[in-house]
Amino acid sequence: AIEYSKDPDKAERAKSVLDRFIASIPTVSDPNTINTQLKDNMQGAYNSVLAACAYTPSNAGDQARNNAARILVETLRDLNNSKDVTLGPNQESFSIFMQGCTHLFRPGSSDRALLMKSALQECCENGFLTEKIWDKFCNASSEEDVQSFLSGIEKGDGSFAALPCDWSRNVAP
Repeated sequence: AIEYSKDPDKAERAKSVLDRFIASIPTVSDPNTINTQLKDNMQGAYNSVLAACAYTPSNAGDQARNNAARILVETLRDLNNSKDVTLGPNQESFSIFMQGCTHLFRPGSSDRALLMKSALQECCENGFLTEKIWDKFCNASSEEDVQSFLSGIEKGDGSFAALPCDWSRNVAP
């Protein structure tokens, strides 16, 4: 489990493992015929890369942390653009991504705010919002960014319970 190591370059190592794993999968004419176990393994592999990025040591140095940030963003993008329409980010992916943004990008930076808002929007559209993800967004974002995100919905108190149920429709128990 690379993501749990203290290796400053673990994000790059995890990405390399993912790339080798994907390359080892036989080509099929219809990517949607890949079996459930393989899809679960692929989902886990992508989430492991996200976790390796998110938990890059604080003392890893600028180059390692910048690489981890780049790989974090690329991995979520790759997961979104998977050829298999049934493979994509899940609630764990979004939660780890939020953690990675919080850890790898400076508080108040425009990159951090944009990435977190975009990921949260996608998370909600796909029905994977959990209270944990909502809390990570709220704790890492400015009040202005939270209110901006909520601007299109019925005004509640901003609590998770007041958010549209549809945003959590695909959350696994």
